[in-house]
Amino acid sequence: MAQVTGRVFIALNGQRIRSKEGATLDVGGVDREAAVSDAGVDGYSEKVVQAKVECKINDTADIRIDDIRKFKDGTLTFQTDTGKVYTCINAWCANPPKMTKGEWDLSFEAAECLEG
Repeated sequence: MAQVTGRVFIALNGQRIRSKEGATLDVGGVDREAAVSDAGVDGYSEKVVQAKVECKINDTADIRIDDIRKFKDGTLTFQTDTGKVYTCINAWCANPPKMTKGEWDLSFEAAECLEG
């Protein structure tokens, strides 16, 4: 029986962060929106959207949140336990990290996400 992704491993410039369960990846690309008139759907328009990764990490003694906050123009990898690897190039920390109950919420964006 084939394995289904259950765990993911995130690294910033090759340095793995200990992300918690529930990390998400949006590979970005082209977003299409319907152009609607009274007669129905006339077509669609396109806009480019960036890749996004969101995750949580525990606040441990070895975490240097300032290094994560300053992450920009880097490489972020999102690897699954099934062996798939997604590489986000020209990535950056999109929002200042936010701590709630001992967990940091992290948000990253990238110019492009490549599979493989």
